[in-house]
Amino acid sequence: MRFNNSWLGYDVAFDAVESQPDVLVARAEGFEKRIKTKEYHVTAAYFPDVDLRDLVLMLTAAERNFGRPLDRTSFLFDGQGRLHGDGGAYLYFSPNASSAEEARFLKTALAKTPLYIAEQNCDDLHLSIGGPDPFGRSKPRQSNLPHPFTLDGRLIFVGHDGKKFHKFAWRSAEQVFEEMNGSQKKMPLRPVPVHTIALLPRIQADTASAAFLLKTFGERLYPGISKAGFAFYTMPPDGKTPEEMEREGTLMVDLGGRYDHHRANIEQSARADCVSTLIARDLGLENHPSLKKLLAWAKRDDLEGKGTVSSDVLDRAFGLSGIIMSLNRFYDGHPEQVLRVVLPILRAHVQQEYERTVELPAEWEQLQKEGRAQSMTLTQGPAELETAVVQSDNTALPGFLRAAHKFDVVIIRRATGHTNILTNQLRSVDLRPVIRQLREAEAKARGLTLTATDAVGRQEGLPMWFYDDAANTVQNGGANPGETEPTRLPLEKIVSCARSGLAQGHIGMLKRQKEQGK
Repeated sequence: MRFNNSWLGYDVAFDAVESQPDVLVARAEGFEKRIKTKEYHVTAAYFPDVDLRDLVLMLTAAERNFGRPLDRTSFLFDGQGRLHGDGGAYLYFSPNASSAEEARFLKTALAKTPLYIAEQNCDDLHLSIGGPDPFGRSKPRQSNLPHPFTLDGRLIFVGHDGKKFHKFAWRSAEQVFEEMNGSQKKMPLRPVPVHTIALLPRIQADTASAAFLLKTFGERLYPGISKAGFAFYTMPPDGKTPEEMEREGTLMVDLGGRYDHHRANIEQSARADCVSTLIARDLGLENHPSLKKLLAWAKRDDLEGKGTVSSDVLDRAFGLSGIIMSLNRFYDGHPEQVLRVVLPILRAHVQQEYERTVELPAEWEQLQKEGRAQSMTLTQGPAELETAVVQSDNTALPGFLRAAHKFDVVIIRRATGHTNILTNQLRSVDLRPVIRQLREAEAKARGLTLTATDAVGRQEGLPMWFYDDAANTVQNGGANPGETEPTRLPLEKIVSCARSGLAQGHIGMLKRQKEQGK
């Protein structure tokens, strides 16, 4: 269900706010409530367009990471601020930095997701009191509030469906949104407690993926399923229907019932779905970027019998589809053992995909906005080398930048000062002049009198710089600096050495040397 012009945040008692001494003073000064409704709220995020199912998934994951519910919080308002614009003065109250842990965690978690558009949100939690809101990125605490007060907040979502506004309260216990118009309508509509997942006894790519999706993301629809056990049948036992089994807490997968892709394909008159795609759609995950490859693999394996496309015998033997076939034979009669091996592999894949498709793009964008990342074009002979300069401790970022953004050179500096230069090996960038210049600059910065070289490995007297011609990198500690001393060179000097050193090198030299066996 999609909504526009919507927000997620904590509502607080209207009368409690209006009765505060500082609000009464503000009203006497002429500060009027901008929207004449009997409600107050502290916004965590505004969304121009959002699917409520995406927020359910986000909140479910956020509460798992936070370790406790996010549907309630307590604000201690002890600060205030005033902004002046063409329309007049605007007044807001700021919560104490040690209060409202839930609200602060939620806002931070939201800011790391694609749902959050930074330019359309305020960085600071605040309570609007009156005057024309300038809707700026910043509403910082400016001064102490003369009469601090505490209010409890309840997490709600408000959105417009194209016809009218709807208001939902988040219920952490059930991990659902409940509409607050008296209808008691819940999103989703049918939470079904589940203690057992029933599968066919021969594990395949599709059934393993289905089990993973249900246990990892199914809690909001099926409370208890994340800890559910497995049962294995070829048909429902004791003549029971899948619906009867479900009411008793056993969810049937490809054994009839709601998740039977054979029946679904007959109804659609097309081989369009495997059981994993049915489940992903029901959970609102069918378009999630971190699951794209998993669902494509499960579908291809099930509908086309092509889990591993390569004709190479090693690829076919050690591709995951082939491994699952071997596990079925090895653990014959014990399908749960197969799942114990396969599910952690799927979990690791999806976690890496989430990092690659969601977290790293968001981090790269945020670093650029903060001025801690920039891109530039350097040259080596006739070649233009797209270069990223980043200040981050995330060791996965260089690989992402080279793969997703096609950077040829990545210069990354940790908070400790350790700085590494990594390259796209296909470009065969010549780093010899770069390492020589870095060693010369480092020696000068340390007051050392020695002749810098472009030798592979370390140079005596300057052990902090390592030239790895196999990976074609220049490392000041690498991914795990350990006892390696950080460089004394400022980042600007390192970029300068890279710029001038690359210009002096010969593109393709490393490749030619390797071909000649040097």
